[in-house]
Amino acid sequence: MRHAFVRSTAATIFLPAAFAATLALAWTSFGSTATDARSRYVGVKTCARCHDAGGQASAVRLWQMSKHAQAYAGLKAHTESAPRTCGDLEMWIVEHGRGMKYGLPHPAVESKECLPCHVTGFGADPLSVAPSFDPKDGVQCESCHGPGSAHVEAMSAANGAKGATAPASALKHYGDEHAIQAWCVRCHEGTCGDFDFATMWPRIKHATPRGR
Repeated sequence: MRHAFVRSTAATIFLPAAFAATLALAWTSFGSTATDARSRYVGVKTCARCHDAGGQASAVRLWQMSKHAQAYAGLKAHTESAPRTCGDLEMWIVEHGRGMKYGLPHPAVESKECLPCHVTGFGADPLSVAPSFDPKDGVQCESCHGPGSAHVEAMSAANGAKGATAPASALKHYGDEHAIQAWCVRCHEGTCGDFDFATMWPRIKHATPRGR
């Protein structure tokens, strides 16, 4: 049985070369968020130890209310329970956005065509992933901020000392909102429908805690 990655709109099925190329770019770059070679992905539950303060406005609460938190779970929810056959092709059908459907050679939760933009750290060296990290938590803090273990260790060492800050290299930093937008569009533009940064950014924008 041959497999193929195809997209379907109405009665048309075709190979989305540009779409696949965009995903390939995201996939190969996903292990590159680290700004400290020693740092590992620790997962949102570790981040929440400090960043779940401040009620609904905290970074973790805003994440929990966002679609980022459901990015992995959504793959399963929008994939048909069994593959379809079309001639000698076998495809798992995934629906998203404005009724767009894609045919994949594997379920979406196992597909390199989807996972780069639906989990954190896809393609990273297994040694750079801490036991506390769970990919099923979707697009987590470290998707944007980079692996966090060096930051956690620095803050733990400071042990809450007045004025303590983590080294600037411990997390990924952005010079301005243009830099943030450039990071976001790696997944949000040209793959899954229209993306308006000016509308979407305020929904997940969060303050940086002093001394953190």
